Amino acid sequence: MSLDVKPLDKFGAEIAGIDISQKLDASVVDAIRAAIDIHGVLVFRNAAPLSDSQQIAFAGGFGPLQHLSMIKMLGGGATRLDHTELIDVSNLDETGKIVGADDRRRHFHDANLLWHTDVSFDANRAVYSILSARVLPPAGGDTDFADMRGAYAALTDKRKAELDGLEVEHSIWYSRALGGFTAVSEDEMATRPPARHGLVSANPRTGTKALYLASHASHIIGWPEDESRALLDELIDYATEDRFFYGHVWQPGDVVMWDNQTTMHRATEFDSLTHVRDMRRVTTLEREMVR
Repeated sequence: MSLDVKPLDKFGAEIAGIDISQKLDASVVDAIRAAIDIHGVLVFRNAAPLSDSQQIAFAGGFGPLQHLSMIKMLGGGATRLDHTELIDVSNLDETGKIVGADDRRRHFHDANLLWHTDVSFDANRAVYSILSARVLPPAGGDTDFADMRGAYAALTDKRKAELDGLEVEHSIWYSRALGGFTAVSEDEMATRPPARHGLVSANPRTGTKALYLASHASHIIGWPEDESRALLDELIDYATEDRFFYGHVWQPGDVVMWDNQTTMHRATEFDSLTHVRDMRRVTTLEREMVR
């Protein structure tokens, strides 16, 4: 099946002509997967937000899903959403109220303003993230994307050879500390051990290579700390230059799907103490989570 694909400015594409609230047959799923292999980020404009079950069903066509029930929650806290496949990317507590200025959960999520890749801190990497807009603030709260394939392709052959084969350790606690969240107990840290991944990742279907970076990336294995940090910071700055950038301004009902192994992203600021931003994410993984 051919999709109605409208490429965006530098990378990414808007998809029309299909209703992702309905069950999709295999040919449509294959066409969407082929489109994201090309464009990295896909935007679906919807007249009304997807329901939770519709979003989960759509994501489930693309691989095994991350389940919150298998991830120990920060402080063992309750969640406001009924489905374990949904990651609550909002500024709301379990009662639906805006979290307070001193709430630990607010500070934990501050690191989402940094460039990152979902779940790179786990050995079982994320493949696709599907994020839907339910309630939006009047200004801000958008999502920026960086094209890591384009960034890798633009490197010199000498630089590519230097980076290929390097291994990087990723830790959620490293990125959280960068965002100001430092009051972490040893028990909490033990729930999310670090993971190691190649600095360069290749698409298993196309072979296209991309830089695999995130704010979770703490150091290069075997390198001195100062040299390691300098290179990672240099590469993140380089990969987020305007030529590799797409800024998504959310509209009500939007669904955005991206490939975590070929892009980075970050949230933008908004008045989160006054306005609600209710976003919900479902994430596909490389393999089934251990139950």
